[in-house]
Amino acid sequence: MSREDQKFSTPDRRRRREQPEATVTDQIPPDSMLDFIQRGAGAGQIDTAVVEDISPDGVAMVVLRGEEQRREALSLLRFPSADAAADAILGRAVLVLANGSGMPMILGIVSQRLWETRELEAQLPAGEARTVRIDRKVVNLEASEEIRLTCGKSSFVMRRDGTVVVRGVTITTRATQANKIRGATVSIN
Repeated sequence: MSREDQKFSTPDRRRRREQPEATVTDQIPPDSMLDFIQRGAGAGQIDTAVVEDISPDGVAMVVLRGEEQRREALSLLRFPSADAAADAILGRAVLVLANGSGMPMILGIVSQRLWETRELEAQLPAGEARTVRIDRKVVNLEASEEIRLTCGKSSFVMRRDGTVVVRGVTITTRATQANKIRGATVSIN
């Protein structure tokens, strides 16, 4: 078993190797990647940037951290198509090797998670009762601005600034143990 197979024990190793979504360019052997980075660095430094655009011929346009002007960048990443590249890096933070005079080089994508989570989007027909069952230990709903659950005259809204609004004709809370209300100030009526 290779070192890579020992590190990753996922059952889809074969599929991952056969159809990678993003690969490091095949012109640089993985074992010499660090040597390549160190040789190319000169007076450069590792920094972050945001990919703002991709030209029709596949050149990423990035804005380095602390700068406003965008510039062309080289990349160690390769994608099977323009759509795959746009989906993977457009608008995302990337790790770059930057030096003052040359083009920055994209080394990788900066991400909080090591793999993408699958998103489920469904539109249920109006007027019909439906049940959606998700067999997971944790269901994580994320939105950049607001999450709103509405049913008739009741709603539950969570906003980006931390505001939570619960509305309804009658609101009941029940607890088999303590039911606590805490806040810097608590207003009743």
